[in-house]
Amino acid sequence: MSQAVGDFVRLTRLIRAPRKIVYNAWLDPAVRNQWWCASPEMKPGVCEIDPTVGGRYRVGMVGPDNSEYVVTGEFTELDPPNKLVFTWTWDHDPEFGGNSRVTIELFDATFKDEPATELLLTHERLTKPLERSDHTTGWLGCLKNLGKHFADLAEAKKTVK
Repeated sequence: MSQAVGDFVRLTRLIRAPRKIVYNAWLDPAVRNQWWCASPEMKPGVCEIDPTVGGRYRVGMVGPDNSEYVVTGEFTELDPPNKLVFTWTWDHDPEFGGNSRVTIELFDATFKDEPATELLLTHERLTKPLERSDHTTGWLGCLKNLGKHFADLAEAKKTVK
């Protein structure tokens, strides 16, 4: 589901992993760099994260032309494994969705009788239609990659058994 009305974007996704693991995937640079891309043409870039309230982050993606897209911000709320809230500003275009806020909420779910997580992402303070549209597209790509990352791990685990 996706919703882009008012000044926010809201997306949901079912992730095939327990909440604690999904929560940590947002804060552990080694894990985040395995899934943080908005499209198949991109690859992960810089990933610096201070996972504390007031801590800063700097994460990026590299496009096919080697252009880098880096977002920075600060964690304003961390409630493991339920919720993350952080500010959001693009280095290359601070005015585009600048000083917006992202909230990630995680809820227990199941997938084929296995623990899973329902993820609810809300990106607020996106005042222009193009900001909402472009961020929706980017978030859909990132969440698809996050879901694929954990689905691949679940399948690999089944293969090993």
